[in-house]
Amino acid sequence: MDQLKFDVISYMESRQEFIFKRWKEKIIVPIEQDRETMIKGGHLLFKVMLHAFSLPKKNLESYLKLTAEDTEAKIIYKTSSISYIIYNANIIKNEILIEIAQYRAEWEDIKPIYIKFSDIIDQFLFNVTNCYNDVNEETKPLTEENHEERLTLLGQMTSSFVHEFRNPLTTIHGFVQLLRSENPELPYMDIILNELEQLKFRITQFLMLSRKEVLNHEITLFSLNDLLDQVASFIYPRLLEANVELERELEDNLYVNGYIEEIRQVLINIIFNAIDVLSEQMKASVIKIKGYKNEDESIVLQTSNTGPKIPEPLLNTIFNPFVTTKKTGTGLGLFVCKEIIEKHNGRLSCTSDDDWTTFTIQLPPAQMQEV
Repeated sequence: MDQLKFDVISYMESRQEFIFKRWKEKIIVPIEQDRETMIKGGHLLFKVMLHAFSLPKKNLESYLKLTAEDTEAKIIYKTSSISYIIYNANIIKNEILIEIAQYRAEWEDIKPIYIKFSDIIDQFLFNVTNCYNDVNEETKPLTEENHEERLTLLGQMTSSFVHEFRNPLTTIHGFVQLLRSENPELPYMDIILNELEQLKFRITQFLMLSRKEVLNHEITLFSLNDLLDQVASFIYPRLLEANVELERELEDNLYVNGYIEEIRQVLINIIFNAIDVLSEQMKASVIKIKGYKNEDESIVLQTSNTGPKIPEPLLNTIFNPFVTTKKTGTGLGLFVCKEIIEKHNGRLSCTSDDDWTTFTIQLPPAQMQEV
C-alpha cells in the first residue's frame, strides 16, 4: 500500500469521532429497534471499509461477503428492515466521502481513493442485502409462529382478566341507568352512560380476540341501515369532541346475515380509528360512509376519511397483528376486524391516497327468506 493510501486510512481513523457525531444526528431508527444496535451497525461498516481498503483486489470480494454474513451483522439484520439499513448506511457513506474529498491532497491524487472507498461500501451493502433476505427468509416461519403464540397468550390473559373486569362494570352501568330514570334532572348522566358504553366496547374487543366468546350466538338477518344509525348515535360525542363531520350515503334496504354485535364492533372500530387520526390535524375533517349493492347483490360498505395518506409499507401490513402507529395502541383492532369480516365470508381492504383513506367491507348477498 502506497504512502498516500496509508495516510488516508490514518486520517479517517482520526476523524471517526466527527464522522459519527454528524451521522448520529441524521440517522432514522425504527420504533422496534434500539438506537445502540443501529449505531453498532454504523461502526461495523466503518471498520469493514477501512480494512477492505487495505486489502489486495483478489481478496476484497470474499472479505466483503464473509463480513456481511458475520454473526455480528446478522444481529443487526434481525432487528431492522432493509430500508432503514440502506438509508443509514448511505448517510455514513456520504459523511466518509465528504471527509476524503476534504483531505489535504490534490484532487487528481485523491480521486482514485475516493472512488475505491465508494465502490467498497456499495459492494458491502450489496452483500448485506443478499444476506438480509436469506436471514429473514429463514426466520419467517419462526416469526409467524411467534405471532400465533403471542395471540394465544394474549387471548388467555385478556379472557380471564376482562371477564372479571366486566362484572362490576355491568353493575355500575345498571345502577347509572336506574339513577337516570329516577332522577332525570341530574346533569351529565348521558355523558357517563356513553363513556360506560365505550368502555364496554373496548372490553368486547378484547373478548373477541380471545376467541372464546361469541357475542351473539345466533346468526340473524339485520338491517345495515339501522345498525349504522345506532353506531352514529354511539359515536356522536366523539365526533363533536374531535370536530369531525360524518356524511352518510346509503342505499335503502341493505341487509346482512351474520352476528350483529360483531359487525357493530367492526364499524365502530374503523370509525374510531378514523376519528383518532383526524383529531390530530388542523384542517376540516370528514368521515364519509357509503353503502350499496353490487350487481351480484353483495353488500359494499366504504368508510373514508380525509386523514393523511398511509405509507405503502404500512398499508401492506395494516391488518397484521401488533402493527400500529398509535403510541398507546395494541395493533389488534384492525386484525380483529379482518378476522370478523372473513368469518362472515367477506373481505376487508384498505386503500389510501393524498385525499382519502378508505376501508372497504364486502359481504355476501343476504338470504332474505330468513326475515
